Amino acid sequence: MNQGMYPGEPYFRDQDIHATHSYTRKFCGCMSLQGGGILACLIWLGINLYVTILSFQSRSPVFSYLDYHALMVTGSICIIFLVAALFAMFALVTNKPAILRLAHRSMWVVVFIFVINFFIDIILFGVQRPQFNDWCVSSSRELLGSSVNSTAVEEPQDDSNLYNCNKLWEDELKFAIVLFIMITICYMYWALCLWSYTQKQLYFLTLPFYPPGGHFGPGAGPAAAAGGMPPPATMMNLKPKKHNSADDEERGTKGRSMTARPGAWISSLFSRMSFSRKV
Repeated sequence: MNQGMYPGEPYFRDQDIHATHSYTRKFCGCMSLQGGGILACLIWLGINLYVTILSFQSRSPVFSYLDYHALMVTGSICIIFLVAALFAMFALVTNKPAILRLAHRSMWVVVFIFVINFFIDIILFGVQRPQFNDWCVSSSRELLGSSVNSTAVEEPQDDSNLYNCNKLWEDELKFAIVLFIMITICYMYWALCLWSYTQKQLYFLTLPFYPPGGHFGPGAGPAAAAGGMPPPATMMNLKPKKHNSADDEERGTKGRSMTARPGAWISSLFSRMSFSRKV
């Protein structure tokens, strides 16, 4: 904590006002939160646009085979993610705290929905292993049917071993789990950076009214360094005066004498008039 603009007024550095860790004060610890947030929104736009196109083509960027309804749900969620990323980018460009607050809240909701849907897709892919093997064998026979039928090699009863379908299923499941962990960490951290930037803007918005120095009101604190009113530190730091009982009695006597004077004047006037009549 450093010395502020006026004596006795503390001043806090900008990088310590809204977050304690360097990775929440800076995007990835080395980039501004606003620029990093815009970069994260661009990555979100690219990834979700790609996944949306593949999903509505009944394909998945991660799995070779997945249920049709799961692909449609994933595509719909990615469209919502696209809208949320566009709105978050607009909020970062306009730099208004109210819009930023709505943007980061909507982004948190969409990120949670996306991560949960991805986790459900992994479970569904693992449960539907027989359907995957059937799809893998039929697709392999269609591609290599002519060459395999022309040979005299006797095929085993388990066709999935011949076409390495079991190995493919295991590799895709492992890849999906690793990708799920990476996406969860990255998406959560990017949403956290968006929240941190929103908190920073809200701090600057309320700083003129609630400064760190404790002087309330517009123009107080270090935010009012340019053209602001100085805080009323001199008047507020006056030592309170001690009360004296003798002074209070004297004030009471003077007050009583001032109220008794009109009565004394009237009595003296009547006494003079009675004296003149007797004479």
